[in-house]
Amino acid sequence: MTKELKADISLIAVTVFWGLSFPIMSVALKTIPPYSYIAIRYTIGAIILGTFFRKRLKSISIKDFRIAGIIGITLLIGIILQVVGLTYTTSSKSAFITGLNVVFVPIMLALIYKRLPDYRTIIGIILSIIGLYILSAKGSSGINFGDFLTLLCSIVFAAQIILVDKYAKEVDSGLLTTLELFIVGILSFIPAIGIERLHFEITKTVVMALVITIIFSTVIAMWVQNEMQPYTNPTHAAIIYLGEPVFGAIFSIFIGDKLTGNSLIGSFLIFLGMIVINVKVKVAKAENEAL
Repeated sequence: MTKELKADISLIAVTVFWGLSFPIMSVALKTIPPYSYIAIRYTIGAIILGTFFRKRLKSISIKDFRIAGIIGITLLIGIILQVVGLTYTTSSKSAFITGLNVVFVPIMLALIYKRLPDYRTIIGIILSIIGLYILSAKGSSGINFGDFLTLLCSIVFAAQIILVDKYAKEVDSGLLTTLELFIVGILSFIPAIGIERLHFEITKTVVMALVITIIFSTVIAMWVQNEMQPYTNPTHAAIIYLGEPVFGAIFSIFIGDKLTGNSLIGSFLIFLGMIVINVKVKVAKAENEAL
């Protein structure tokens, strides 16, 4: 088995873990406040990874802290928007709207480099916007508060993807992931204590949700992403990540959250838009190599 194939399989597993987290968080957030959930999840995740990579932590530099700080704070903002938004919308809608980050990445790059996106990207963006409207519209009320927060979350995650692509190669993957989780966890305690008083009921549901999301969706998924993505084609990785909202919608069925009617059509259009945007990268690369 080649390293690229191992990386692709590993990243598929990552999207399964991320998709699984949506319904689990949706159920847990009915019992535990969002900031407290984030603080506990990411702090414990950082402790687990820090224990595993304790030897690497001895070589931390100011540059490592700077890069991890930039990426970690961006990740924190995105996670807060996602988790708080999930308390107002369904887990399947949250998964698909979060997945729009692959749409916002080319938009941001176009703004940064001051050049218009190509026609495939424009088509993908239009499909995704139409899909978002259909998915989130409820009669004449339009997009709800949870959908809006999740949309902002996808924009922030798009920025994080660009930052990871720019800086992650300069820092050891295990060290970067540990510092990221630590920054998110520690800073989350500020609103968790100040707003929520870090008060919640410890139930079997909360404990199970924390265990599953900490181990699988946080520690394993984030480290595997940072470790394995460099071994695969970026186009493969982008397309593989499209599985996250699909797995999120599939797992959400088990908590009674079903995509029907307009929701199904909207989700399909968003997914189609993601595919158009990402597949065009492969086509463009092939065209450039032929020149």
